Amino acid sequence: MPVIDLKEGVVVRGVGGVRNRYRPIQSRLCDGAEPGEVAAALKREFSFVDIYVADLDAIQDSRPQQEAWREIAAAGLRLHLDAGLASLDDCRQAAERLGRENVASLVVGLETLQRWEDLREIVAEFGDAATFSLDLRHGRPLKIVGGTLRPEEIAEKAYQCGIRRIVLLDLAHVGQGRGTGTEGLCRDLSAQFPAVEWITGGGIRSLEEVAGQLALGACRILVCSALHQDEKIFISQLQ
Repeated sequence: MPVIDLKEGVVVRGVGGVRNRYRPIQSRLCDGAEPGEVAAALKREFSFVDIYVADLDAIQDSRPQQEAWREIAAAGLRLHLDAGLASLDDCRQAAERLGRENVASLVVGLETLQRWEDLREIVAEFGDAATFSLDLRHGRPLKIVGGTLRPEEIAEKAYQCGIRRIVLLDLAHVGQGRGTGTEGLCRDLSAQFPAVEWITGGGIRSLEEVAGQLALGACRILVCSALHQDEKIFISQLQ
């Protein structure tokens, strides 16, 4: 699944999760970094259906880039939208602003979640259109809701809330081209929770690494930098 990171109205390249250093993306697929242009290029080149969109302005500063969301959807892509969503009301507003027909799922990140009760309410209303992101940095949860929990315990909590799709992402590995850093965790969690659709990513460089993630139990893999920089990664061969 392709990824678009949005910041200040343009698509940026994420590196190591250090967001104040993210710069407009430079792509072999298109000339600029406008959201609609980048989304159209990804659609044209690879025939993707869904896309993961991380709205960094919404996550960090509560400034959702709604026009950018709609531009991406207009390219023919359904969004897994990660936009600082922390409550049922947040999710309702996001779905309304984007248009429910353009929503593949609404992503509730560990980084922004305040209460497990909120996640349970979101799942009760949105069902399979709710995704949880287990956000890590160097293997450690970015934030703990309700006490000190290991990643495995956080996954258990999300599962108990009804979540059946979880993104497993170590931000320190994003854009670094050295693997996801979650390989062992993905293998263990996918075995423990086989009913969950596991999505991994961060640092993927090749089709071989994509295949490796699938072998570990991932159902889908997030890829960004390699699509824009490396002509040898032909994701269409896996479709």
